[in-house]
Amino acid sequence: MKDQSRNAAERSNRVRAMAFLARNLWCVCLAVALSALRPVWAAFPDQPITIVIPYTPGGPSDLMARPLSSGLQTTLGVPVILQYKPGAGGQIALQYVERAQHDGYTLVLALAAYAIGPLLSKNAGYDPIADFQPVSLVAKQPLVLYTGVNSQYLSVADLIVRARANPDKVTVASSGYGNTSHLAIEMLSQATGVRLTHIPYHGGAPSVTAAMTGDVDAVFAGADSLRFVKAGKLRALAVANDNRLGIAQDTPTFSEAGIRNMSVTGWYGVLAPKGTPAPRVEKLNQAVQRVLLDLSKNNVLSDMGFHVIHAGPADFRTFIEHELSRWRKLVIERSIGID
Repeated sequence: MKDQSRNAAERSNRVRAMAFLARNLWCVCLAVALSALRPVWAAFPDQPITIVIPYTPGGPSDLMARPLSSGLQTTLGVPVILQYKPGAGGQIALQYVERAQHDGYTLVLALAAYAIGPLLSKNAGYDPIADFQPVSLVAKQPLVLYTGVNSQYLSVADLIVRARANPDKVTVASSGYGNTSHLAIEMLSQATGVRLTHIPYHGGAPSVTAAMTGDVDAVFAGADSLRFVKAGKLRALAVANDNRLGIAQDTPTFSEAGIRNMSVTGWYGVLAPKGTPAPRVEKLNQAVQRVLLDLSKNNVLSDMGFHVIHAGPADFRTFIEHELSRWRKLVIERSIGID
């Protein structure tokens, strides 16, 4: 009987000990989980942030990205690295970021082509609404039609006259298939009834260079390339904007040149992969807003035709949805597509 009582007591002690260990293990696990969650929000960012650029260095996206990244580095207190992944109208960079960890450490500086690519191809590799989280719109910039300073075209009317007499012979470069510069060519063809030949390049810098050297007749590029007009390398034919630009008062708008419905504005915005925690998105948004406020106080970007403008996650998403609607109409009307 004594042995039985002793065994029962030992079993009871073992059960109580196991229960005690189980309760304590659960508490330890909960504590670890909670302690792991708190630094995720509080410590961000505590390592370098990468901003992926969809085009080659030297173009307008690079000109916008450099002061932005420098400002963010100061504001956030961590290195901000620019990584260039040009090609496929920006789709290579966007697909790369879409597959990245959604932790706020990999971002992309998207351009207007972000909303255009999926309209042109079912194989774009991303959905502009479902696969990304808007962080902030950062700038807008009207497009300008340029030609080489030694070209035969002294006005946009000269170019249209030659294109009408020589269908498909006048070549106009863009920074890539599916960019606003590409769709601006389609808009010009639609507005004038002429047939232009589109020559896509991997970025704004090489497309502008092609116009300088005479490899193409003209190029649609951002207002930042007006610096090459001042340098005597390009001639600006017309501005795709409702009004003349303050930094190019001598260059007429397309409307003044007799061509209507030619308003094309490029834009730049920061995106994160879908699923990036909302507190991190908001912290990035606030940092971008602070940097843009500083940038708007100097003339570095405005002198290159950039209009610095902030729009937070919700407003930026609404803007993207509007862009999708706007460009879808032209894509359908012009039967533009890759597939």
